[in-house]
Amino acid sequence: MLPTNSSLPAGQLRAPDQPTLAILKELIAFDTVSRHSNLQMIDFIQAYLHQRNINARITFDDEHRKANLFATIGQGKAPGIILSGHTDVVPVDGQDWSSDPFVLTERDGRFYGRGACDMKAFIAIALAKVDAMLEADSPTPFHLAFSYDEEVGCLGVHRLLADLAQRQLSVLGCIVGEPTNMQMKTGHKGKRAFRCQVTGRSAHSSTPHAAVNAIEYSSELLAFLRTQSRELEQGPHDLLFDVPYTTMTTTMFNAGIATNTIPASSEFVFEYRYLPRQDPAPIDQRIRHFIDTVLLPEMRGKAEESAIQLQPCIDYPALETPAGAEIKNIVAARAMPGEQSKVGFGTEAGIFGKHGIDSVICGPGDINHAHRPDEFVTAEQLVLCEDFIDGLIADMAARKP
Repeated sequence: MLPTNSSLPAGQLRAPDQPTLAILKELIAFDTVSRHSNLQMIDFIQAYLHQRNINARITFDDEHRKANLFATIGQGKAPGIILSGHTDVVPVDGQDWSSDPFVLTERDGRFYGRGACDMKAFIAIALAKVDAMLEADSPTPFHLAFSYDEEVGCLGVHRLLADLAQRQLSVLGCIVGEPTNMQMKTGHKGKRAFRCQVTGRSAHSSTPHAAVNAIEYSSELLAFLRTQSRELEQGPHDLLFDVPYTTMTTTMFNAGIATNTIPASSEFVFEYRYLPRQDPAPIDQRIRHFIDTVLLPEMRGKAEESAIQLQPCIDYPALETPAGAEIKNIVAARAMPGEQSKVGFGTEAGIFGKHGIDSVICGPGDINHAHRPDEFVTAEQLVLCEDFIDGLIADMAARKP
């Protein structure tokens, strides 16, 4: 059910635009959980743009199951503004939803659906404003950049950016529309995650001297990681983050086959999220040094086949928008005011920044409403984002060529 003005919360002046809601309904209906293809959604967006004589560039993954889309709106020759969003969403498995997660449902000024907050609302509004962008005939074009596999490590955007680099497109800056309650965020932490596989030697639990216990050596490494975590809490600090220091934590662990068998293998996953000013390389080096000089010599003294393998599974850079970035000033003039200017969660903005494209984060919704059952975005947030993009269009149209 689409909202009417009578269903709006007190104090809200208008409902979200009908084109926004119609497109958002379509986007929510596409099951773009990261393990699935996003091609139906990409095809829908491509067709929507084609109806307006806009050609989109598509970059595929190796299996042609997923794709990025990039399109330029307008004929302006000045450096353009990128509006960036990811098409994939997190799973709904095991979550208790009050309504179908892939059907947009409105209740009391909230729009429910998987991806409604993170981050199909921003994509829907960007698409709904394409006609206004065309009518403005701005000297500054807008670019739409929609990626795949952001939720599993910001994987797809690398191919999109590699394509842009080959074209040598001139860009003023990028706005990544992750949910920030329409406040501008100019920083986020980087993240590195590793899958650690520990290989020892099995034996009956009555003869532990003949074994290399993978659980016990994993535990020693985990204890070392916990010590590192405590040290990182001591600094450096950046008070513009809610958690002002680099964090390290273990998130998964699997080992053992029986109560009377010493395990020969174990596997766990750990991550750390580091401040923009912090170099992650020394953190990696300390972990590997402990493995190579403390754990492995003792393990291989008992069993030559012993091994500890660290396999990187997520690696994306931190974001620190340059103080003098023009995109920062443009967005600040239209974004909602807010005290906390940096976020702990990761986005593709850091990757755009590493490719020389100044970027900020600003989008509708609250990150605390994402990834959970009954994910939602409020009507108020949709309206604020519509007004924000309308303001950008007007500001860019008013610029002199």
